[in-house]
Amino acid sequence: MLHFIAAGLLTALINHLGLGAWRRAGAAHWTERARLLWPVRVTAGMNIFLLPLVLNLWQQIFSPEPLLMRMANGLAALAGALLGSYPLEREIFPQLNFRNWRHQVAAGWGIRLSFLVALVMAGVLMPAAAGWGMLLVVVGYLAFHFAIQRGLVIQYLRLVKFMEPAGPRLQKIVDEAAARRQVPVRRTWQFGGLLANALAFPPTRELAFSTRLLEICTDEEIAAICAHELAHLTESKTILAGRLLGSLTLFPLIFIIPAWGYLGPAGIFLPGLGLVLISKFTHWLSQRLEKRADAAARSEQSNEGVYARALEKLYRENQIPAVNPDNKQTHPHLYDRMVAAGVTPDYPRPAKPRKMTGAGWLIIVAMGMAVGITMGQLTR
Repeated sequence: MLHFIAAGLLTALINHLGLGAWRRAGAAHWTERARLLWPVRVTAGMNIFLLPLVLNLWQQIFSPEPLLMRMANGLAALAGALLGSYPLEREIFPQLNFRNWRHQVAAGWGIRLSFLVALVMAGVLMPAAAGWGMLLVVVGYLAFHFAIQRGLVIQYLRLVKFMEPAGPRLQKIVDEAAARRQVPVRRTWQFGGLLANALAFPPTRELAFSTRLLEICTDEEIAAICAHELAHLTESKTILAGRLLGSLTLFPLIFIIPAWGYLGPAGIFLPGLGLVLISKFTHWLSQRLEKRADAAARSEQSNEGVYARALEKLYRENQIPAVNPDNKQTHPHLYDRMVAAGVTPDYPRPAKPRKMTGAGWLIIVAMGMAVGITMGQLTR
C-alpha cells in the first residue's frame, strides 16, 4: 500500500508542476502549447515505468525484502503511478472522464504489460550458461512476441471492446482507396480512445482508424490518410523482416543473467548495446518508410494540400509538436512533412521542445544512483 500511495502522489505532483508553463500559455498558438506540453508527457510516460523501479530499488537498499514481496510492491507502485497520471490526462483532454480513461488504460496497458511480463519472465528464467534451457527460453519468448505481431494484439483489443469492425462510412472510404491503389486489405477496424490516429498492420494486412479521427476529418482527408497507411501494406518482405527485427528492441535484455555470468558486471553493457543498436536501426527504418508513405499519400490526394491539412489536424488535435525534439522519432517533423506535401504552414517553424522536464531528469539520476549502489552490493 505504501508503494501504491507513494507512486500515485509523486506522479500526480510531478505532472501537476510540469504543466505550469503549458497552463500559462493558454492563449498561445497550438504549436507553442504542444511544444510546452511535450516534455511533460514524456516525463509522465517515463515515470509510470521508472517510479515503481526507483521505489523498489531504494526499498531494497535500505530494507531488503523477498522477491515475491518486491514484485508485489512493483505492481502496486505501477497501479499507483497509472492512477496518478489521470489528472494530467483529464486536464489535457477535458472531455475525458474516469470511465473512458479506465477503458483506455485497460486496452493500452494490457498490451504493454504483456510485453513487460514476458520480458521479465524470460530474463528471470534465462539460465546463466548456454544450452538447451537458454534455447527454450528464447524460442518461447519469440513465439509469444511474434504471436502479438501476427494479430494477437487485435484479438485482445476486440476482447476488451476497444476495437470493432469498421462502420459503413470508413469501410467505403478504405475500399475505394484500396481499389484505386490495387492494394488488398484483409480487414479494417475502428478503435476508441482520445487520440486521432490511424494504424497499419503490415504482417496481417489490416488497417485501423480511431473514432476521434473520423469525427474531426472529412471523407477526403480520411482517404488521404488511408493512402498513407495503404503504402505500408505494399512494403516488401525484406522491409517486413526489418520491421519485425525492429520490434525486438528490448529482446537483448533477456540475456542480462548469462552476460553477467560470463563477463561479470561489465557484461551488463552488452545487452544494453544490443538495445541501442536495434533502436537506432528501428528509427532509421521507420523514418524512411514514413517518408515513402507520405509520398504515396501526396500522389493519391484528390486536391492539393488535403494530406497536409489532414496531418496538421491530427497533430493539433493530439497536441503533438510540429517539430520533434530530435531526429530520433519514428515520424519526421510535421513542419517538414507539410512543406514536402506542398503546403507551407502560415506560422514560422516552431522551436524544438525540451526532451524532458527537470523532475524527469531527477528521477533518472535517482534510478542511476540506486542501480550503482545495488551493483556495488552484488559485487562485494
